[in-house]
Amino acid sequence: MRKTVTSPLALAASVAVAGLVLAGCGAQEPAAQGTENPSATQNSSSGAATVDQNALLATNEHLAQELGEAYVQGWIQEGQLNVSVTSDDALKTVEDAGAVGHLTQFSSDELRAGISQIMAWQATQPTQLRTSIHAYTLNPNTGGITLAVDPAQRDAVETALAEDKPAGQIPLDFTDSAGPASPAPATVGTPSG
Repeated sequence: MRKTVTSPLALAASVAVAGLVLAGCGAQEPAAQGTENPSATQNSSSGAATVDQNALLATNEHLAQELGEAYVQGWIQEGQLNVSVTSDDALKTVEDAGAVGHLTQFSSDELRAGISQIMAWQATQPTQLRTSIHAYTLNPNTGGITLAVDPAQRDAVETALAEDKPAGQIPLDFTDSAGPASPAPATVGTPSG
């Protein structure tokens, strides 16, 4: 199966979809895609399909190494491995491995650089804007970046980013944030006594 993300309409259709989160942060699963997993096996006791996630993760790791810079990101959705890539040759390799391929315009390095550019831009903004973006994630459905934003400042953030374009042509979409992440208290995990 092949999915190509290229139009602003695709961006608008996927605004409600959360992307994968950068390493070290929590993750939200993207919207469902309705494809069956060829790696699924039948559970003899219940008849329900189960997914060998370890096999999917191993396939993802193999594809990441094999594809190098053409690999953007991988995720499991409805029991199927999905992989975003930046070239048609890489897309064929992904599909030959039994995964769902997604052709995107920007590489992982370009997307991460876009996040860095947004962060640098954010640091120069007035306090209300500067403190309103709480998380940055790669969005597998748009091939862009999803920003978790304070709902009270969302319109202002969207307008300012649209005017200044710190990430260039990388598609941006937005989701409401419940607030910035906070560190766990020092007592978490500390044995008592």
